[in-house]
Amino acid sequence: MVLRGYTHVEHVGCVKVTDSTGFAWQCADCGECDLSLEDLAGYERRATALVLRDGRHVNGSVIRSARKALGLRQAELAAVLDCEPETVSRWETGLRPMPRAEQLAVVALLDGVERGDTDMEVMLRARRGEAEDKTGPVEFEVRSKKVAG
Repeated sequence: MVLRGYTHVEHVGCVKVTDSTGFAWQCADCGECDLSLEDLAGYERRATALVLRDGRHVNGSVIRSARKALGLRQAELAAVLDCEPETVSRWETGLRPMPRAEQLAVVALLDGVERGDTDMEVMLRARRGEAEDKTGPVEFEVRSKKVAG
């Protein structure tokens, strides 16, 4: 296996996104690449974010790709974006265009997941009002110090 430059092609909606910035372990004889599922998911997230950021070719299939790249169901994306699940369905079927603000919010989510500072499970629990720490409330006690005088 040899580490070589790698070009990945991802189709997001009707847009073909070519990413030539990566490296991958490749068989020296046949050229077959060794990519993990996380590597492939990263290419998908970055390509989808690029199409949404550009904004000119956003349609239902792009929105569906973004939702799937985040690992969310329609109802979960709706909860994160504070809208109704039917609204997400209408965006994905092309019955209603997704507003630019929501497109950019999804880009921020994709970028955050890619950087590793956004955890969709934690975000969904927070939207549902569930505490991150299940051990119960934290309590502190403040005591005043007596000053000798």
